[in-house]
Amino acid sequence: MIKTLWRAFSILAVIHLLAIVGFVGWLAGTGHLDSRRLDELKSMVSETVADRDARELEAQRAAEAAAKKPDDEVIPLTAEQKINRKLGSSEADRQIVQRMRREVQDLQRTLQLERARLDEERQAFFAERDAFEQQREKIRQIEGDEQFQGALATLAAMKADQAHSLLLETLSIGADGYDTVVAYLDSMSARKRAEIMGKFEEQDPVLAADLLERLRTRGVGATAAGPGL
Repeated sequence: MIKTLWRAFSILAVIHLLAIVGFVGWLAGTGHLDSRRLDELKSMVSETVADRDARELEAQRAAEAAAKKPDDEVIPLTAEQKINRKLGSSEADRQIVQRMRREVQDLQRTLQLERARLDEERQAFFAERDAFEQQREKIRQIEGDEQFQGALATLAAMKADQAHSLLLETLSIGADGYDTVVAYLDSMSARKRAEIMGKFEEQDPVLAADLLERLRTRGVGATAAGPGL
């Protein structure tokens, strides 16, 4: 009886062993099992449940600690690093200050040049204004003189060639003579002025052009003497 049971048990054991070997062979043949997976199975079987739980707990704690660590955690600097950083900051600040000083100096020079230019323009304006006022005062004195008015009436009554001769003699006086002749021409009627300017143009076109320009600057239009030329 015992032999029969032992024989039956042995047969079942051999059948299970063959089944296990066949299953392992099938896993290896179908690519479900290789040497690396065998090592993993060995490590998993050799580790106890308590060891696994302890390992997983430690890994969880490490992950939580890493998540709580700030991204911008300041790493302590050495004394040399601190000195270098301070020197670099000081050099950058110095360059910024120098650049600002140069900009201020450039702005000051620009303002000085602009002020000098404005001063020159103002002085030139005042000089022109004074010269203009002096010229206008001189004209008022000449035209307001009784002798001037009498001479103007005499010239207006003369023929154009006679008036031209007298005015030509007056020009020989110099700058004052030119001012006087222009004043006479400016005070004449447009027709009489055109006749006399025509005589000037016949004898000396350059002189005629000069007198015409002087008349223009006194406010007489350039076309005033045009018809008589």
